[in-house]
Amino acid sequence: MTDQQTILALECTDPVQIHTQKRTLTGIVYQCEHSEPTLSCRGPEPGEHVLYVATPSNDLYRLQYHYYDEYEYTEADLDHYGRTPSGSYAWLRTYATVECIVNPNGGEQA
Repeated sequence: MTDQQTILALECTDPVQIHTQKRTLTGIVYQCEHSEPTLSCRGPEPGEHVLYVATPSNDLYRLQYHYYDEYEYTEADLDHYGRTPSGSYAWLRTYATVECIVNPNGGEQA
């Protein structure tokens, strides 16, 4: 199963592990949003699958996965919900490079 298939198959309440270079995040998907790749007047627009993940310590993360089907293109951004210097809360870019994403319960699907 490819990373893309794994990510697109994840749904709400699924357990997920996000491996980055420095650490592994384990949590539960509590929300996901999806848009298919489309062709617009500007050219091909990437599809996007956004997973919102809550960890056991109640940290919230947002993983945005952008992809094209026809072209070799994937990109994943990881954001953490936290306090900004002004004291408000917002999604803050972690700049962590995502290495792989797995569903610990799923394993290899046939």
